[in-house]
Amino acid sequence: MKKTIINKRYKDIFDQYIYKGEATPLTIGTLVVCALCFLFLIIATFTQINFSHPWFEYIKGIGFTPTFKNVIYTPQIPIMIFIIYILGKKFSYITFTIYLLTGFFIWPIFIYGGGLDYIQNYLFGYLVGFIFAILFSGTILKLNHSLKFRIIAAITGVITIHSIGFIYCIILAIFRIIDFNLILPIAKAMSAKFIYDLIFSMLALTIGPYIKSILWICMKPKPILNKPKKIKKSLRKKLNNQLSH
Repeated sequence: MKKTIINKRYKDIFDQYIYKGEATPLTIGTLVVCALCFLFLIIATFTQINFSHPWFEYIKGIGFTPTFKNVIYTPQIPIMIFIIYILGKKFSYITFTIYLLTGFFIWPIFIYGGGLDYIQNYLFGYLVGFIFAILFSGTILKLNHSLKFRIIAAITGVITIHSIGFIYCIILAIFRIIDFNLILPIAKAMSAKFIYDLIFSMLALTIGPYIKSILWICMKPKPILNKPKKIKKSLRKKLNNQLSH
């Protein structure tokens, strides 16, 4: 009987640390995770992954020929989608705001530098897209954390970022900050990246629950343990006699 009571008590404590779709609370642990996500986003900005995969290249007069395509990929967008899942909307906004302020005023942590002049760079539009991706993907994930909704959130976030990034390029061209002739090459380059962003973002949110379950131990508020009720001396003696028989 004592063993059963003790096991149940520890099970209740353990259950309080399991992530069950709760909103991210404001705790010291959550702020630590925000700092880690901030550093992770900076690392992803300057990380280049080299890989190759089968591809069909069109050669004039011959047609499509099977070959291998070499890719140099920067995983910044999948990492941002992953952070949205880990932190939720509110704390993702806090983390990304710190990222922007750092890049504008403290250290050049954007892909091509930093400072307020970076708003004239066509890639800044994709950072603007992060703001809306946090809103849309975060809202979807708040509704449901099932695999289906995580995939939808990943697709929505990637489409949002690329759409706003491309629109921003057109706006810069309209105001003659960049040449209109650059729009087509930019669109071609980013359309190839879009596919990889989509694949890696979906993979990131597929493994997301396993990572969040670990981080949730740090982010979860300290559980309130139920103190055992005091038992009168006479009742305790009677209970001990029953257990001894």
